[in-house]
Amino acid sequence: MEPRFDRNRLPPLQTLQTFSVVAETGSFTTAAAELNLSQSAISRQVQQLEHYFGCSLFERHTRKVALTERGMALIPIVDSLLASLKTSFEATRMTVSSLTVRMPPTFARKWFLPRLPDLHSRHDDLNINIDTAWFLRPTFSVGDIDMLITYGNGHWPGMDVLPLLRERLTPMCSPQLLSRLGDPPDVKNLQDCVLLHSNPRHSDWTLWLQAEGAYSFQASRHQVFDTQDFAMTAAASGYGVTMGDLAFSKQDLQSGELVAPFERIIDSGYGYYALWPARAEARQKVHAFADWLRDASADPD
Repeated sequence: MEPRFDRNRLPPLQTLQTFSVVAETGSFTTAAAELNLSQSAISRQVQQLEHYFGCSLFERHTRKVALTERGMALIPIVDSLLASLKTSFEATRMTVSSLTVRMPPTFARKWFLPRLPDLHSRHDDLNINIDTAWFLRPTFSVGDIDMLITYGNGHWPGMDVLPLLRERLTPMCSPQLLSRLGDPPDVKNLQDCVLLHSNPRHSDWTLWLQAEGAYSFQASRHQVFDTQDFAMTAAASGYGVTMGDLAFSKQDLQSGELVAPFERIIDSGYGYYALWPARAEARQKVHAFADWLRDASADPD
């Protein structure tokens, strides 16, 4: 029986599925039970497929069937096609929500990324595109970001605002630098260290030194970075002392890469907030992610 292909039509999908199950089980009877069809229906579908290809696909025996040479050549093609269809159909059933969220690089690396597995375990239908271009002003228009996580005082008119982290600051350095600070550490000895900053105004250091009563303090050298992450990395390398935020330094302190030599911890009055336009459509789009952020930021760990 020579193949007679009609290029304008394909074999029915059901016949391909039946062919695959019969090939796997080696039995029309077992395939009929698995597909919830009668044995005669299985036989008709296999015959229909054999007619399409113009060749025998199975050798019939009393209690079992076996693939012919043509059938063995066809089965990997059919199985691959069925697997691809199954994957595609499952993908269309899943409604995946995609959000673009802009956040500072330090927040992304030190706080958000360690919690990403928890987000995926709770919301496997939620895809977050992380944007760390913190210096760009968002428009929240089509093609722009859906949510902004930023540093500030919590006041953004026209926006829904979700508080995430309060900034709590204390000096941090590498263990190798401790000897310079004295035993016990003395604020005056910071004058011999490079002070590391993540903002050009040095406001974090100023607040902490004023809380210590060191109003006339003058450091020998300052080094400014554009992110707190860089300043913390430089501190861990032994280059100087940074003003570290406890929300971002827990792992470094636990591992011993950084130490916090002074007891004083200050609340700067600033922190990190998530915000999005105070409009119904914007609220609806981000509500699942915002709920997760609220829970994650409330977790003491």
